[in-house]
Amino acid sequence: MSKCWCKYNLFFLKYLCLLSSEFDVSKLNTHKILISRHQSAWETLFFAAHVEEPIFILKKELLMIPLFGWCLYLLKNISIDRSDGVTSLKKIIKSCNKHIKKGKTVIIFPEGTRTSYNKTTKIKKGILKLLDSVQNTSLVINHDAGKYWNKNSYIIKPGNIKISTLSLKYNANTSKLKETIELHFNS
Repeated sequence: MSKCWCKYNLFFLKYLCLLSSEFDVSKLNTHKILISRHQSAWETLFFAAHVEEPIFILKKELLMIPLFGWCLYLLKNISIDRSDGVTSLKKIIKSCNKHIKKGKTVIIFPEGTRTSYNKTTKIKKGILKLLDSVQNTSLVINHDAGKYWNKNSYIIKPGNIKISTLSLKYNANTSKLKETIELHFNS
């Protein structure tokens, strides 16, 4: 039901707001970890609609939104309490490993919150700990959705969202991983 809702939203964005994207969505289902920029609500709808079995890592406060939050909870997404630090990170790592073993795809926005289009990105250290634990090849996704749907606005501009991906092989050198992700996000 949630997938249909997301697909309908993308349909209406395309035909009413003239906001679309061209991307081979089958790429999204070739990796078990998707690392994406977070600029608007568009990418959340996009991933939920096209990833076969998505699991989002999201802030706990989203679960408090009536109906929407309950759906997020029932879909078994991983909620985190950012004020909980190390305990929260351990919970994420344990949950991600469990979901990946069940064949689900974990989606993470390593900036920690939505960022503006064209703003230089810095990722949080938690993603590096997660990659170190899972040791899988990930798909890093950069897009320009924030150019059309600003993080602080309900106004949606027409356009074609450009999406670029990078297959990221696990490397024990976490500073190299961080550099690679940030370079792709900022290109």
